[in-house]
Amino acid sequence: MKPSSKIHVYPCLSVVLFFTTSLVFSAEPLPLSTSYWKDPAFLKAFNGSYRIEARIEPSVSTEERGLLIQVQGLMAAGDRAAALEKLQSSPLTGKSPALTFNLANLFFETGEMGKAIESYQSALKDYPSFRRAHRNLALAYVREKKLSEALPHLTEAIRLGDSEGSTYGLLGYCRLAREEYASALQAYRLAQVTEPDVAEWKAGIAQCLQHLDSKTEAAALLDEVIRQRPTEASYAVLQANIYLDLDQPEAAAKTLELPYRLGILAPDASLLLADLHLRADRKPATETVIQSAFSDPKTQPLIGAILRLISTASSRSDWPLVKSLLEKAGEADSRPLRLAKARYLIASEEDPTSGAELLKKLTTQDPTDGQALIAYGKHLAGTSQPDNAELFLERATADPAAAYEAHIELARLHVSQSRYGDALKSIDTALALNPTDELRTYRAALQQTLSASE
Repeated sequence: MKPSSKIHVYPCLSVVLFFTTSLVFSAEPLPLSTSYWKDPAFLKAFNGSYRIEARIEPSVSTEERGLLIQVQGLMAAGDRAAALEKLQSSPLTGKSPALTFNLANLFFETGEMGKAIESYQSALKDYPSFRRAHRNLALAYVREKKLSEALPHLTEAIRLGDSEGSTYGLLGYCRLAREEYASALQAYRLAQVTEPDVAEWKAGIAQCLQHLDSKTEAAALLDEVIRQRPTEASYAVLQANIYLDLDQPEAAAKTLELPYRLGILAPDASLLLADLHLRADRKPATETVIQSAFSDPKTQPLIGAILRLISTASSRSDWPLVKSLLEKAGEADSRPLRLAKARYLIASEEDPTSGAELLKKLTTQDPTDGQALIAYGKHLAGTSQPDNAELFLERATADPAAAYEAHIELARLHVSQSRYGDALKSIDTALALNPTDELRTYRAALQQTLSASE
């Protein structure tokens, strides 16, 4: 995998990554909003599933139909508990796929998803082509976040003739979770034919467009979603990440400002906003947002979000901020956090000896940790121990996640020793991993230096 942050290499090879954490959040499928399950489009489709459709339904006897009429009367009166009790207690239910299906629906409505799934499965066992049972079973699986189980029942419902927007929308949602972006996009767009105003389908389309390299269109579509759901911060976070993909950090910051001011931005996203302020030299705004992110002891930012901001602060040599963030992280026993602390102690010159000891301990505990090996190798190189430094950097090249940076650091070490041929080999290996224009330019300069020295 290519590093997500840029490494700027100049003829002296003096600027190298301090951290390799990415500013952009991973773009996982957004969870379905709780609003979706209350959306009129969903409720209309789900409540419609109580109706019998003879062409694709199990038949019901006169006695069973009478029971269904009684149950529907109780439901119309708002007494779902009594309706549930009547179905559960009737000896007819266990013998009738139609009654079992209605029992499953009532379990679904009362939030008993395990029982609902079991009842839908029972109805399908007795009547495998029961279209509504396939669809509603898929709905129950989605509610339980079992998307791989939901997918075959959604496709089977569609094969049997289901054309509801919610069915296609949830099919898109499941496809998106499997990173099948083109298929997900097609399903979401079919969902929009009958449910054009459902925010979840628009957001799903935006996520697909983001991955299919239509980011500008994705960001524009999210404007509509945010206007519909201004109090749901996840859409703003998604749009901010798209703007970052488009290299528009100011647009990303502006997008996050509204949920931040509304007090609904999660701590991790708040630190992303702080990061954007810091990069734009808005230090007071940075400090205010950081304070807000750590204000609730029950919902503290995750270590990854803290490390991302530490990375930016370190690249700007803002050591007071780095120290403050390390202190705010508290007693979290995180290996990446200990690595960040070691780097800070050395780079800030607060306590290089302790930092070096911590790095040595980290490399002993896990001899395969490329980032720790690189950090220790750089420290050894900076303290006139080039042979030992080379050993640690060579070991770091075995870690796929750190190999690119390790080869860059090896090249830097070789140049400092006037070993231009070895440096060139390290740069060529780095180019094979991540062929950037900057690195090609440096290689050309290095080749000239090598030729002149021969």
